[in-house]
This record gives sequence, structure tokens and C-alpha cells, in this order.
Amino acid sequence: MSDYLAVGGVTAVLCSLLSTALAIGGPTTILGPTRGITAVSPDLITTGPDEQPQLNLFMYYISLNPALRNLGLPSSNAQGGRLSNPPLALDLHYLVTAYGSAQFDAEILLGWAMKVFHDTPVVPSQTIQAALDTLAAQQQPTTEASLISGSTLAEQIEHLRITPEVLTTEEIYRLWTAFQAAYRPTTALQVSVVVVQDTQPFSSNLPVQARTVTALPLQTPVITGLSPVMIAADQVLTITGTNFLGSSPADTVVSFDSGAGVPANTVQGNLIRVTLPGTLAAGTRAVRVQQTVTFPGSTTPHQGFSSSPVPFQLVPVIQTPVPQATPGSPLTLTVSPAVGQTQQATLYIGDNAIPIGERPVTGPASSTTVSFPIPADFPASTYPVRVEIDGAQSMLTAAGDGQFTPQVQVGT
Repeated sequence: MSDYLAVGGVTAVLCSLLSTALAIGGPTTILGPTRGITAVSPDLITTGPDEQPQLNLFMYYISLNPALRNLGLPSSNAQGGRLSNPPLALDLHYLVTAYGSAQFDAEILLGWAMKVFHDTPVVPSQTIQAALDTLAAQQQPTTEASLISGSTLAEQIEHLRITPEVLTTEEIYRLWTAFQAAYRPTTALQVSVVVVQDTQPFSSNLPVQARTVTALPLQTPVITGLSPVMIAADQVLTITGTNFLGSSPADTVVSFDSGAGVPANTVQGNLIRVTLPGTLAAGTRAVRVQQTVTFPGSTTPHQGFSSSPVPFQLVPVIQTPVPQATPGSPLTLTVSPAVGQTQQATLYIGDNAIPIGERPVTGPASSTTVSFPIPADFPASTYPVRVEIDGAQSMLTAAGDGQFTPQVQVGT
């Protein structure tokens, strides 16, 4: 892995390759010692009749390496804790430009530079470290050279590969227009891959010390029936079906909606009895049968097979006695389970429906009391009374005299 200084280190390595090749047979008679090999922006180079022979390297673009860009886990979890130090894999794109006022200067210098890079398609780590050491050994090195000489570029596992790039005439025109500099003969090359990676500490999971494989038959629980389909809270729901029994009765749980599983009262292969939790809200609910799996050597149950959800209606219950209703005044009923703030509630007095909307947001999130406005012209009499919460309606019980309970008396 490398640090962020590796980007500048690559430019230093390319300049070092040219400088080393210059000393062992390059065009030393043309490329004088005054400027020689540089790595600056093209608009900073002086051009004109007195233009000095010069080779310039300019990194004009950095792209993400497509092969390594998704290597590693995300660096942080949802809470902001560091999970890993994923690498940043970069490809560096360079322009190599030749300058010179004499005839054939540019052709000779550019041809020689392309030959040097062609002969070094892969840069060894020893060559990289030697280039960085040369920077550090300079007399009165610049601040930038001192920083780059301390780069860890030579320590990265991935090799540096130098690959020629082909730019179209339009791409070259756009680049030099952006430089706002006089055009000179140019070639392009790509250096890949530079891997920049942090060294910050992070929490890591312990390695796996033992492996346990458990094979289970594909026997998914299937619910074929519910009884009763309209049921009140804290009553017993009977579920019929197949494949309910796992390795043991304790491995089978029943879940409602998306909540956690609750243990059943009775578990058989084709029958389950479970008491509905008092925390369920009235309305259309869904039940499913789940089997848990406890692996050998562990006491923690894990989720196994699960049935498809099957709907049923959890009906509200009106607590008696029902208070007398007065026309023109609200009637407050006590119901169970508690009614949520956003649940739709409707009161039925005989055949007359009195709906109410959502309760004020300033009120409690749920309440066991619900108030309904009784119209001022409501006829005085005794009526059977029902309440409906989110489509689930409380049930009436037939009395011995042919009447239905609960009842409400409307009068003044």
C-alpha cells in the first residue's frame, strides 16, 4: 500500500527513468543540463525562438482503476465506526512533450522518451526506491522533494505499469486549448496502479476458530387455516397447517406482523395454539410460524424456515358498562387494545356510523379511551353499539331476550 504522496512519487520515478537513461546513451548533446527533464504545466514553459531543448512530463488526469475500485469493505458502519481501510486505486495519465527551437529537436527527444518508457513497461520496486532516494540526496532539496522522498510507493504490492495511450486529434486539441500554451509534439501514457491506503486503526472481528455445518431438511412451515379469524387481544389463536414441529417444540415460535417471535402454548406437527400479545393494535394483522435453529456448541437461536404471512382481524373490545350518550355531546368509550393516534375509528350506534379522523399530534401516541361526537338530533333510545378500528369491528353478543349487547342508551 502507499500513501497519498505516491502520486507525486510516480512523477518523480518517471523523471528518474529518463535521467538514468540519459546518462547511458541518451541525447545528451541535445538535452542540456540547464532545463533537461521537467514536470511542470505546459503553460509554465517558455517557448519561442530561444526555446531550449527540453522534455516535460505533465500529469493531466487521474482516474479510478476499474479493477480495484471496489476492493475492500466500506470504511465506516452506520454509526460512524471505522470498519476497514479500503484502498484507493488510481490510474495516472501523463502527457510527454518535447521542446526545442532547432530542427529535429522535438522528434529526437520525443522518440527517445517513448523508447525509454517502452523498454520499462513494469517499474521494479528497487527502481522506485532508488528514484526516491535520489530526491532525498539532493543538495538543498525543495519542500516538495523532501515530502515525496518519504513516500511509501516502493512498498505497495501492485507493480507500476507504463502503458501508451492513444489520444484522438480532437482530444489533443481540447487539452492544449485548455493549457493556453503553444502546442508542441506530444505523446500520452498511463501509469497504473497507484494504491493509496490509510493506516488508521479499526475494530476487526475475531477469526473463525471453529466451523460447524448443520444440514436441515427443506420443510417450510405452511399455514392452512386460522381459528377464529376474528379474535380479541389476549385470546388464544389456533393455527393449523403442516411442518410446524422442528427439532424440538421450543424451536417453533409465532410472530405477528414484523415483530419478534413469541413462544406458543401448544406446538404439534399440524397445530399451534398461541395467546395473542396484548401489545398488538386492533385491525388486520398478519401471523407467521417460524422455526429457529441452534447450532452445536452455541446457545443462541438463529432464524430458520418461516411460513408465509396469513392475515386475521384483531377486533377491539368495548369495556362495559357503556356510559349514557347525550345528543350534542361526545361519548367516550373505553376500548382494548389501545387505539393508535393515526388509526381510523368509527362508532356504530344501531345502524348509524359516526367516524372520527386522526387524533391531534399533541395527544398521546395511543389511548384506551376514544371520544365520538353524538349529533344533536340523534333520536333518544337504546341501541346496540360497536366500534371499528382500522376496518376491524367489535363483536355483538346475542342476549336471551333477542337483544344484542353491548348497548348504549341515548337520551337527555
